[in-house]
Parts: sequence; structure tokens; C-alpha cells
Amino acid sequence: MKQTDHNGAADISTLARGDDIAARLEDLLTAPAATYPSFAADGRLYFLSDASGSAQVWELPADGGPARQRSHHADTVAWVAGSPLDGSALFGRDHAGDEHIQLYRLPAEGEASPLTASPGVIHGWGAIAPDGRRLACTANSRHPAHTDPVVVDIATGTATRVAEVQGPHELPAWHPDGGSLILSTAPETFESDLFSIDLSTGAATPLTPHAGKSRHMNPRWRKDGTGFWLLTDRGRDFLAVAFMAPGGTPTFLFTPEADVEKLEISPDQSRLAVVVNEGGYSRLTILEAATGAVEEVARHPAGVIVNLSWRKDGRAVAFDLARSTAPGTLWLHELGADTQMIFAASPAPAARDWSLISFPTFDGREMPGFLSLPAGEAPEGGWPVLVWVHGGPAMQALPNWRPDLQMVNSLGIAVLVPNVRGSTGYGRAYAELDDREKRPDSVQDLAAAHAWLSAQPRFDAKRIAIMGQSYGGWMVLSAVTTQPHLWAAGIDYYGIARWKTFFERTGPWRVGHRAAEYGDPVADAALLDELSPLLKADRIVCPMLVAQGLTDVRVPAYESEQIVDALRARSIPVEYVVIPDEGHGFFKRANRRRVYLAVAQFLQKHLLHTH
Repeated sequence: MKQTDHNGAADISTLARGDDIAARLEDLLTAPAATYPSFAADGRLYFLSDASGSAQVWELPADGGPARQRSHHADTVAWVAGSPLDGSALFGRDHAGDEHIQLYRLPAEGEASPLTASPGVIHGWGAIAPDGRRLACTANSRHPAHTDPVVVDIATGTATRVAEVQGPHELPAWHPDGGSLILSTAPETFESDLFSIDLSTGAATPLTPHAGKSRHMNPRWRKDGTGFWLLTDRGRDFLAVAFMAPGGTPTFLFTPEADVEKLEISPDQSRLAVVVNEGGYSRLTILEAATGAVEEVARHPAGVIVNLSWRKDGRAVAFDLARSTAPGTLWLHELGADTQMIFAASPAPAARDWSLISFPTFDGREMPGFLSLPAGEAPEGGWPVLVWVHGGPAMQALPNWRPDLQMVNSLGIAVLVPNVRGSTGYGRAYAELDDREKRPDSVQDLAAAHAWLSAQPRFDAKRIAIMGQSYGGWMVLSAVTTQPHLWAAGIDYYGIARWKTFFERTGPWRVGHRAAEYGDPVADAALLDELSPLLKADRIVCPMLVAQGLTDVRVPAYESEQIVDALRARSIPVEYVVIPDEGHGFFKRANRRRVYLAVAQFLQKHLLHTH
């Protein structure tokens, strides 16, 4: 029988055999997540759940009956939105992770039907019109690099391009009269503007003219059309709630010293539901819409909220909540009452919690992060450690449900999840600390993390590995090339090996935005070569595991192939896991099982059995 500690986590001695690891992983993987709640007009709540093995559309009936699955595809559904007109919904999904999302209409009863059937086109979710009969989305059908605003008639599927724009855009809202759209541009990570697009003429009118770099996000029109609520950091370090007239100056309403990340207006427009990022943890807060005064702070477990949806009577907000110890569940905050969980498919397996930590780095700053320890006391010589680095780079590692990292804990390995400089959630100034030529400073933060771990007897300084995905994969490759003596092993999920080849092969709609973040592939070619791990691959001495989805349009497989070939040419131990039907991420349960088991076996071989 497996021994457990007070949290029920399996003791490492019981996980020495492959079948024990597989059983533990199966427990973690089959704990289904629920996310993306969205109310329809008749009161039913749509959401996504991966109970069937990939995220599909599910529904909670308005009468409180049992949840039922409403879509049945092999591929993952990306989002779902309940109709403001009736009990129907819209959703989007791609094919095998290729990100070419197609749109579907799901009636209140019966099977879904496609609204679009253009597999070579990427459709970006926008918003449903106030009358519930039209959908605004973006589509790159005119040119792969440009996502034009398109309006789709939901009844017929007829699509009309309303303007031609340059580069990628989003359509976050309709004007209340249904005659125009808000188009959002984001030429850089910390720069975004809003424009009004007239549907009859295609004319674009600036809504947020300003000097300098600022973000203007999540707009929600007042019903009389005189202005809109939004999130902006104009003149501030953090995103805050403001109201502004078209072309005017924001009037700030709610300005905590933390990013406000979500904003939804109640149906009667008397209240705002917002989510505040408190060191990576989400906090749902209800504000008075006119003044920004705090009416209620919801009491809910510490975790991460992805989506909010007001019930149509305006008396409750549904939201999803994932925790480091449990996958996403659905909650309902009734105004003036307690917050209640309304859907969890099954109890989560015993899991290790994450603790907030910080560690000093080379320039005296404190780097925030999370630490998760295995069950029981540290063994003689200390626990081995896996340092997990988030992607982005303008992202934040959050205390989310991670079956792979829980599996790593079950092996007897501690996990450190740092938010090195360049991470979001700690203000604009912190996020800009790794820009362009300062990018190696973030890699130095990883060396500081290693030093912090090494100074503690509970960790084994000789057995510290590093793992990351996408840009985090680039961080892994940069660490093992510039700090080869530090890392006992490296795990790279679809990381960038050379910037030149990345820019040549990434999706054309991404080139401009990525160039603003990393450097221009022509003008900054020398800098990008200096930052390319492939050109320093002869310095890698630790064993590596590389995993890649073959339909990835963001970081194509050539990046992984190059680093694997370079390591094999030097006889450095390297394992290459290829997933044919996934893109930028591993979302299907069967594919996660394969990748995570490969990670467990790799760490057993190169971290647990190495002293």
C-alpha cells in the first residue's frame, strides 16, 4: 500500500517503478478542469471541460440540473460564448493545434454547425453584437499577416469584411447601437490603442489618442454611447480601471498597486466585476461602476481566474478558479452572499501546494516566485530541484494546476517557479527590465535562483535541472549554454534555438509584434545571433529532453530539430519527443500522458540517480 503524508501525496519510495509513476500521473491527468464560463440569455451556463480528454463545450442548465457535454470533437475547443439573445452559444476550435480556428454555432438543443469552413484562415474571437444576431471576429483571409475585422451573420454564416488593416488586431466590443466596432491594436506588448470602426464605411476613428506608450484594454461601452470603461496603465506602472469619453483622457476609478486583469460590466451597468492580480493570485472584486468604489471583495480560495460572466439578472457573477492543488472549477458569487462552487467534475488527487517566495539576484533586486516541496522531510544531501521557467516573455507564472509539476513533486523533486525580470504582474517597469539587449539579465536571474537553492541544505546543489516552454524553452537553452556548469539536466518544450530561423518560419501575422519584443530580424541581426543558443550549442554538457508539436505555427519544429541535431552531433545525451497532432502546447490527455511520462523517466535517469 502507498504511504501518504497528511496531504495524501505518495511517498517517493513508492514511485520507483514505471507503473507507479504512470498510475500517479493518470490520477493527475484524469482530474478534469472546467473553465471559461459564459451565461446565455436563458440562464444556462456554458463552459469548457476536458473530462473527455480534450476541452469541449459543456452546459449547466438554468434549472440546476446536471451538467451535460455539448460538443464532441477530438481537437480542443478554444473558447465558448453564450448568446445574449437566446439559449444558444458560439465556440471556436482549430485542427490538431494548428491555430486556424473555425467558428461554430451551438443551438440550445441539438448539434453544432459550422459558421466558417476556411481551414487556411485564422478566425480570432471578438464579440457578439448587442442584438445577438451578428458576431465580430478577425480573419486573415486577405493576407496571412493581416487580421481584418469581419462581421458574421450568425443565422446564415455570411461573412463581411468591414475594413482592411495592417497587422494583427482584436475586436473586444461593439458600440451599443450595433453600427460600429472597437478595434484594438497592440504593436508592442506594452502599447495598445483602441479605434472605432464604422461598419458602413470602414472608417477608423481613434478612441484613445495619447503620447508615449500605454495600454488601453478590455473596453466596455456605456449604453448611451458617451464613453466606455476600460483597463489602462496610462501614466501608471499598473493596469487600473478607468472611464473615458471617445478621444478623451481616462478618469481613473480603481487604482490598486497591482494589475487589474479582467473587467466586465453588469447587465444594468451599475457594477463592474474585476479581477486583481495579487502576486499571481486572483481576487474577484465588485465595484460601483460610476465611482469605482469597492462594494464587495469575494471570498474564494487562492487561485487563478481566467474568465468572468454576469448572470443576466445582474445579481451574480460566474467565474472559473484553478489552484496549484486542484484543476479549474466553476464558482458563483451572489451579490451580498457567499461565493459557492457550482461545478467540479470530480475531486482532485492529493497535491502539493505552492508557496510564495523571493530570492535575491545579481543587481540587488528580489525576484518573486513559487516553491513546491515533495512530501516528508528532505533526504540526506537535500532534494533535487527542477526550476520551471514560464514562456512569453511578457507573461507570469501563476499558481495554477500543473499535473506535470505535481508529478515531479511525487518523484521526490522540489519545484521552483520563478518570475524573473520581464514577467508581467509586477508593473510595467519590472516587465521592461529584460528588453532587447538587456535580455541576458533575465538569464542571470536563473543563475541567482540556482545560487539561492544551493545555499539551502534542504536542496542538493549538484542536482538542479531546468525546464521551460516556448520562450521559456529559449531561457532553458540560454541557461545551459551560458551557465553549463550549473545545470544537471535541461527540458525544452518547443523553445527558440536561433532567432534568424525563428523569424523566417514563425506565422507571418506574428513577425511584427515579436520583432518589437525581441529585436528586428534585419536591423538587430547581430544582437539576435548573440542571443541564439544554437550558435553556442557546443557549450552544452548536460543531458537534454526536447518536446515538440509538429503543427506548431508559433515556434515551428525546425527550432527543436536544430538543437537536437547539434546535440547528437556532439554525442550529448538528448531525447526528442515529437507529437504529430499538437501545436504550441500539449492539450490532449493522451499527448500529455506521453510527454509527461517521458519527462518523469528523463528526470529519474538524470536527476534522481545522479549524485
